[in-house]
Amino acid sequence: MVKMKMEKIEIYLPQDIIFAMKGLDKPEEVKKKLKIALAILLFQERSISLGKATELADMSRVRFMEAVKEHGIPVYEYGEKDFESDQQAIAKYRKAIER
Repeated sequence: MVKMKMEKIEIYLPQDIIFAMKGLDKPEEVKKKLKIALAILLFQERSISLGKATELADMSRVRFMEAVKEHGIPVYEYGEKDFESDQQAIAKYRKAIER
């Protein structure tokens, strides 16, 4: 397993925010929630890939995809270019089987 370089970032949050996160007595839970939130945000902004986001969130790919979906964020985007590419592939396949 490749060991990643890690860097510590310290942030200060008001106690009422930490309390709202239901983790005042459990700092590890607060850290976990913040890492998941950061992973979702960075993934949504397309700053990191799905794989990197799952690593950051320390979750399985399936569980992270569920968490992203719970926040109303699409995991995969299927755009107009994808649709056009698929239509071309379908047309090419149809021509091939008609021969």
